[in-house]
Amino acid sequence: MKKLISLLLVVVILATMLTACGDFTCDMCFEEASGDGHTIEVLGSKEHVCDDCYEEYKALERELDSLF
Repeated sequence: MKKLISLLLVVVILATMLTACGDFTCDMCFEEASGDGHTIEVLGSKEHVCDDCYEEYKALERELDSLF
């Protein structure tokens, strides 16, 4: 009985660890991405974006800063 309880406890812990690395949907490209992502502010609204969209956003931000 102790082995069964230990096994169930291990399974629950592993399942919890796997859900902690959950996926999210990028607010810019609407693709599903994994990891933490990035939070940016666009026109006063906070958006959760993937790494690729974040890099594009930062490149556009640098380009706009160089114009002014």
